[in-house]
Amino acid sequence: MRLQEHEIEIIKQIVRNFDQDAEIYLFGSRVYDNQKGGDIDLLIMSDKINNADKRKLRLRLYDELGEQKIDIVLAKDKEKPFTRIVLNEGVLL
Repeated sequence: MRLQEHEIEIIKQIVRNFDQDAEIYLFGSRVYDNQKGGDIDLLIMSDKINNADKRKLRLRLYDELGEQKIDIVLAKDKEKPFTRIVLNEGVLL
């Protein structure tokens, strides 16, 4: 996984400010050590975080992690096809 421990802690702390029970999954190229580049792709499982919160969350992540591309997908239903793929192939932070 190509995230440093302090980056993981920052992500978890910021997301938990919006929902203590949220599950955060890293997916995409950052999961694989042998791939280069790539943005930070996060799937956040939460019943509480809405799209307005998502924008605030992204801004806080930019402030703390720097100007890197961060994609956030919000999900509530673990049975949707895309969500199932991320849950199977992604990394729980």
